[in-house]
Amino acid sequence: MKKLGEKLSEIVDAEANQFGLFLVNYTISPTGLYRFYMDSENVLSMKELTEFTRHISVIIDEGDFGEKAFTFEISSPGADSPLKDFRQLEKHVGRSFKIIKKEGTEFKGQLEKLDDETLHILNEVKEKGKKKINIEPVEIDWNQIEEIKIILSFK
Repeated sequence: MKKLGEKLSEIVDAEANQFGLFLVNYTISPTGLYRFYMDSENVLSMKELTEFTRHISVIIDEGDFGEKAFTFEISSPGADSPLKDFRQLEKHVGRSFKIIKKEGTEFKGQLEKLDDETLHILNEVKEKGKKKINIEPVEIDWNQIEEIKIILSFK
């Protein structure tokens, strides 16, 4: 029999599409808390997450998941979490990101557009000792990215 985490993850992943969602990540705590982080290609609402959680709860209630008690939660990854799936990007075109490539190069700038799996960034380059920031267009392949985070601004 599959481990509980794998079984729950497969169910969540398989059922997500009919709600316009996809699984970004999940964690398992030693105390039996299974957290599933969902996102969508559009702005994600609490209503969508609530409906999906209820749907998964019914499946769990009707299924065989062993005798050991566990808790599961479904939520969004949070605004300050790194993006894990290319599909998360489209709704954030126009926002600023901090990107670290696998080889260590760091970029900071606005996501101008997406082509296939290429990000077009208006990279902010600050010359040493100067306050002026130059903008240079940069193309980054999604598969070269180690970490990508939205730069939160409160204007």
